[in-house]
Amino acid sequence: MWHSVGTFVNLNRKRMKKLILISLISGLFLSIQTKAQTSADTLAIKETILNYLEGFYTGDEARMEKALYHDLAKRLVTPERNGRNGVQHTTAMQLVQYTRQKNDDTPEKGPLTVRIKIFEIFDKVAVARSEGDNVSFVDFFHLGNINGEWKIVNVIWGFQPQ
Repeated sequence: MWHSVGTFVNLNRKRMKKLILISLISGLFLSIQTKAQTSADTLAIKETILNYLEGFYTGDEARMEKALYHDLAKRLVTPERNGRNGVQHTTAMQLVQYTRQKNDDTPEKGPLTVRIKIFEIFDKVAVARSEGDNVSFVDFFHLGNINGEWKIVNVIWGFQPQ
């Protein structure tokens, strides 16, 4: 009988050690995720997106270029002549050149008003969305923290319903 009680105690100790180990590992992962979502990251991501949006809106190529990763892929799903959908692709260089050539929209449309929603920040990546009252599009962003600076790596966008 004493033997079975000793076995029971040893099994409980093993289970307790496993439970403590699992708790410590879980706590470590939670602290890493929490650490990645700092207010400084949130502000820097919003600033990057504003550089992109306001740079485009006002024709400020320097702000646009500051926001973009050099190998950016910007895409728009478009209807094709055959009734199917295709994808229009724009590079970072094309976007900067287009921004340089366009006029400031402020005199015609008024100051840019946008809403930015950051869905998630994890380690060095983030996902966000923007839309505005005086722009005709909605952008969905993938951002990366490249050498300490948040950059827009991918954008997929669409036109807002009129």
